[in-house]
Amino acid sequence: MMHISDSLFVVGLLLGPTAALAQPAYPARPIRMIIPFAPGGSIDTVGRVVSQPWGAALGQQIVIDNRGGVGGALGTEMVARATPDGYTLLYTNAGSLAIAPHMNPRPNYDVFRDFAPVTQVTSAPFILFSSATVPINTVAELITYAKARPGQLNYASSGMGSGLHLMAELFKSVTATDFVHVPFKGLGVAAPEIISGRVHMMVNTYAGSVGLHKAGRIKPLLNSGPALPLQLPDVPTCVEANLPGFCSTSWHAVVAPAGTPSDAIRRLHQTLAATFANAELRAQLQSREDSEAIGKSPQELAVFLKSEYAKWGKLIQVAGIK
Repeated sequence: MMHISDSLFVVGLLLGPTAALAQPAYPARPIRMIIPFAPGGSIDTVGRVVSQPWGAALGQQIVIDNRGGVGGALGTEMVARATPDGYTLLYTNAGSLAIAPHMNPRPNYDVFRDFAPVTQVTSAPFILFSSATVPINTVAELITYAKARPGQLNYASSGMGSGLHLMAELFKSVTATDFVHVPFKGLGVAAPEIISGRVHMMVNTYAGSVGLHKAGRIKPLLNSGPALPLQLPDVPTCVEANLPGFCSTSWHAVVAPAGTPSDAIRRLHQTLAATFANAELRAQLQSREDSEAIGKSPQELAVFLKSEYAKWGKLIQVAGIK
């Protein structure tokens, strides 16, 4: 005589394969992609440009959710605590993954414990600009001019601990110059001070400075990337200027909550890589943002994150930034 438990076991065996087959393929519903910064910035613009064709390749919409605050930490922590099912992603940059954890003595997330790397999306050079009022025309002239005036020149940033702040500190470190940091809530707010010459220098992406550059208000002096940027081919690279320690890039990456199924991670990466095969999209990113489409594998991104985390952590410690 078969007991009820035995009957249930047999039914389970019979239904098991069918139930597995009935599971919908990933993704079966829209994906929420959190950008931990306010709308309107470069990271928001690029994230939205990329999300549309990427969502089409996935067969589901990617919904952008801007959750700015605490230098990117607020939205980043939300993703760290999200259900690891592949339906919540973080689209972010060095600010929240490689810089903010070193600025907070008790961070609310661990970059390597709480996230699963998906892919590096883009890379773009930083540009060192001087105000048009500063009587120099090359980065070598700026260095000489600054060394003759230690502590008398300053630079603007988009806030304490921002990537633009750290890049200017990196320039100070590799050139042994002394500039005073003047943080703003955004470089748009700093524009009048730069135009007037009360602020002498800044580091920014080209996309974030194109208006001031075209108006002749700022002078591009140095490109932090090892290759010439599309928009400013006459500006020397960090290698050409013999400043290899300044070589660094502005990058965007996608990570998911730790524990996200590997099949979902694999599909997310593969579809984005396929999306970047579109020459029109790559050209759009280059012309609008001076960004190069990357599409690194999850494994490559993991190695890259460790390198960036260590680099910025060391600079923050040496410079005593808090």
